[in-house]
Amino acid sequence: MIVARAQDFWLSNLSAADAYTRWILDEAAPWLGNRILEVGCGTGTYTVPLAKAGHQMVSVDIDPAYVEEAARRTAALPGVTIRQADVTSADAALGEDFDSVVLFDVLEHIEDDVALLVCLRQRLKPGGSIVLKVPAGKALHSPMDDAIGHWRRYDRASLAAALVAAGFEVPKLWRFNAFAVPGWWFNGRVLGRTTPPAGQVSLFNKLIPVLRPFDRLFRHVTGLSWFAVARRPADRA
Repeated sequence: MIVARAQDFWLSNLSAADAYTRWILDEAAPWLGNRILEVGCGTGTYTVPLAKAGHQMVSVDIDPAYVEEAARRTAALPGVTIRQADVTSADAALGEDFDSVVLFDVLEHIEDDVALLVCLRQRLKPGGSIVLKVPAGKALHSPMDDAIGHWRRYDRASLAAALVAAGFEVPKLWRFNAFAVPGWWFNGRVLGRTTPPAGQVSLFNKLIPVLRPFDRLFRHVTGLSWFAVARRPADRA
């Protein structure tokens, strides 16, 4: 129940964080093809803007309540298929030959991350890309991670190793969102909270237009997340 409450908190508050959502999608945009498999779509926070941008979406989540809400939000948008499915299941008839697969804050919830990445590589067309965002900094692991069901936070080496072990080419990696590190550390490590105050999330979203231009100056040192982009080799099934 704690995990469900924490997930509901983040989905609700991040769904309203339009500046943060746009920032994430802008980071991912150069590697997104036309036909996208979105894994862990939640209530459609990223599905809606991606579909409005003209991408053909197959978006999946394992939670039926989230799938129902995502379907409601995308009902009027063309080119979107919302499915309740476990992408690791052989029965998940989601299709193949996607231009890209996206996972934003999903991989850390999976115990066997390499096995999931292997499944997703097989969904891509040869030369297609996986684009993902995961929590960074093992030292930042806190009750907020435990509450939302994180198995791990990644460092550069562990994230790259998981992607290569799954058969992807050596990935491009970069840190993201340096300015959120102090808040996560203070709320989780110092205060022991399982979620931050909703007002903090709202305030941070309002500050993003000011903070974004400076993030690249600091992300070579720290970041709350890692982004990774990796290609399926053209000659590998």
